Amino acid sequence: MSSEESHRPETTAGRGWQWAKKGLDFLLAQWLVIGFGLSCVLAYFFPNVAAHGGIIKSEYSVLYGSVAIIFLVSGLQLAPEKLKENLTHWRLHAIVQGTSFILIPLIQLIIIHIIVAAGNFQSKAIDTSILVGMIALSCLPTTIASNVVMTRAAGGDDSAAVIEVVLGNTFGAFISPGLIYAFLPSQSEFDDWRPASPSTLGRMYSDVAMQLGLSVLLPLLVGQVLRWRFPKQVKFTLESLYLGKISSFFLITLVWTTFSGAFKTGSLYLVPKASVIFNVFINVATYIIFTLACFYMARPPAALARAVNPVLADSPLGRRLPNVLRRAITIKKMSKEQTIAVCFCGAAKTTSLGIPLVSAMWNRSDDLTRSFIQIPVLLYTIEQVFMAQILVYFFKWYLRRDQKPLDTDEENRSVDGEQAVRGDRLEEATAQSDMVRLESKGVER
Repeated sequence: MSSEESHRPETTAGRGWQWAKKGLDFLLAQWLVIGFGLSCVLAYFFPNVAAHGGIIKSEYSVLYGSVAIIFLVSGLQLAPEKLKENLTHWRLHAIVQGTSFILIPLIQLIIIHIIVAAGNFQSKAIDTSILVGMIALSCLPTTIASNVVMTRAAGGDDSAAVIEVVLGNTFGAFISPGLIYAFLPSQSEFDDWRPASPSTLGRMYSDVAMQLGLSVLLPLLVGQVLRWRFPKQVKFTLESLYLGKISSFFLITLVWTTFSGAFKTGSLYLVPKASVIFNVFINVATYIIFTLACFYMARPPAALARAVNPVLADSPLGRRLPNVLRRAITIKKMSKEQTIAVCFCGAAKTTSLGIPLVSAMWNRSDDLTRSFIQIPVLLYTIEQVFMAQILVYFFKWYLRRDQKPLDTDEENRSVDGEQAVRGDRLEEATAQSDMVRLESKGVER
C-alpha cells in the first residue's frame, strides 16, 4: 500500500471533523433561536408550568425576576455618561415614543378601516376580537426587556434602549388607555367589544408602577451603584461570568411565559383559523414597515435634510427657538448605534403592560372575551422576538460594512509602507555596493 493511500482515510476523517465542527459552531451561534423554539415546544405540551398562576408563578418569577436580572446586567454594563447623554436626546425620544404612540396606532387604524370597508362584517372573514386586539396592541409602549437584549447583541446603543424603555412604559401606563378609547372605531359592530369605564383602571396603574419600579428602575440603579463603587470587580465579573449571555437566557424565559399564556387559555384554538393566520402575517408585515420607518427617521436621506433644514431649523424663526427644541427639529443622521436602538424600540410592543391593561379595561367581560382580545398582543410580542433576532444579524453586518473599506485602506497603506521600506533598503544596498565598487577600483589604480 502506498503512502498516499494510507493518508487518504485520515484526510477524509479530518474533513469530516472540520464539517462537524463548523456545524456545531453554527448551532452554538444560534442558541438563542433554538432556545426560543424549545420554549415554544415546552409551552405547547406543558402550558400550566410557565403561564400566569402556573407552577413557577411566572407573574413573579419571570416578569419580576427575569426582567430584574436583565436590567441589573444593563446597569452593570452601561456607562453613566451614556445614560445621561441619551436622557437629554430629545430627537431620540420623539422618534421612538412618536412611533409607539402616534405612527403605529394610525397605521393600524387605517388597516382596520380598509378591512371594514372591504365588507369584513358581512363576510366575517376576520373576527372582530382580532380587530379590537390590534387596536389595543398598537397603543402599547415598547417592550421592557427584549429590545435591550437585542440592541446589545447587535452592537447598538443599549443605553438609549434602556432610556426609551423607562420613558415609554412610565408614560404608556397613562397614555395607552386613552389612545385605545380614542382609536377604537365608532361602528356599531364594535359596541359589544368596547372596554369598561376608565374608572376601573386604578389597580392596573398601581400594578404597572410596582413592576416598573421593582423590575426595571431598582435593578438598573443597583447596577449603576455597583459599577461606580467597584469598577474593577464589576468588569472582571462581566467578563468572566458572561453576564451578557445570561441576559439572553432570561429573555428565553420571557418568551416561554408568553407562549404558555397563549396555549393555556385555548383561545388560539377557538378563534377562526383564518383570523389567526391573517394576524400572524399582518404582524410580520407591519413590524417590517415600523422598523423601516424608524430607520429612515433616525437616518434620513441627506437630500431631505438639505431641503427641510433651511425651511425649519435654520429658518429665521427656527433660529429664535431654544437650543433644545431646535436640536429636536433639526433633521440629521443619528449614529448607527443609536439607530439600531431606535429600530428595536420603536417597532416593539410589550405584554407586561398589554395583558394587565386588557384585563383591566375589559374587566366586565368574561375570561374568554379577554383572551380573544389578547391574541394579537401575544402573537405580535412572540413574532417580534423572532424578527428581532433576524435583525441582529443584519445590524451586525450593517455596522461592519463601513469598517471593511477602512480596514482595506489600512491594509493597502501597510502594504504600500512595506513596499516603500523595501524600496528604500534596496536603494541603500545599491548605493553601498556602488561605493564599494568605486573604492575597489581606486585601490587597484
